[in-house]
Amino acid sequence: MPTNVLHIILLGPQASGKGTQAKFLSQEFNLVHLETGRILRQMKKEKDALGERIGQIIDQGEMVPSELIEKIVEKKVYSVPVEQGIVFDGTPRRLSEIPSLEKVLKKNGREITHVFFIKISEKEIIKRLSKRYFCRNCGKILVIEGKDQEKDLKCPACQGSLGRRQDDVPEAISKRLALYQEKTLPVLEYYRQQNKLIEINGEQSMSGVLKSIKSFL
Repeated sequence: MPTNVLHIILLGPQASGKGTQAKFLSQEFNLVHLETGRILRQMKKEKDALGERIGQIIDQGEMVPSELIEKIVEKKVYSVPVEQGIVFDGTPRRLSEIPSLEKVLKKNGREITHVFFIKISEKEIIKRLSKRYFCRNCGKILVIEGKDQEKDLKCPACQGSLGRRQDDVPEAISKRLALYQEKTLPVLEYYRQQNKLIEINGEQSMSGVLKSIKSFL
C-alpha cells in the first residue's frame, strides 16, 4: 500500500454537504466515493423483502442496522484497487460501526488518514432541507430556491419530474437529528481522542468548504 494513499471519513449532519464534498475529493484525488446512503437508496428500489425493509427504515428517519452497513462497506472496500484511496461518506455513524471498518481496512493494508467533521447549525439544516428536491428518474439532488413548485420543474440532467424525499419531511428530519445527536456525536469524540478529527465550517460556500478541507491534505 503506497504511503500517500488517502483514506478520508466525512462526518456531519444531514444537509451538511458531505456528499458534494466527497464527490469533489474523489475527482480531484482519484478516490473511490463510498456513499452508503446512495447504496441503501438503490437497495430500497429493489422489489424484494430487504428493499422494502430498508425503505421503511429510511422513510421513518431511522438508522439501518449496523450489520448491513458492515457488509456493504466490506464488499466495497475489497473491490477497490490497492493503490487507490477511499472517501467514506455516511459511515461510521455509530461507535458500533468503527471496529468492523478498522478491521476490514487493516486486512487490506489500509488506515484512515483524515476525519473531517462538516459542522452546521440546526437552523441551517432545516433551511437547506426545505429547498432540497430529487429527480424521480435519475435520482439527482437539486436545490430549488424561491417559491417554484416541483410539479412545474424538470431535472436539468434528464428532464425527469422532481419530488421531495420522504425522510425530508419535518417529522423525519426531527427524528434524524435526534438520532444524530445520540449516535454520531460519540463517533466524533472517538476520533477526537485519537487526534484525527478536523472540524470544518460547513456554512461557507461549497468552494470554501473544499478549500478548508484541502488545506489539511
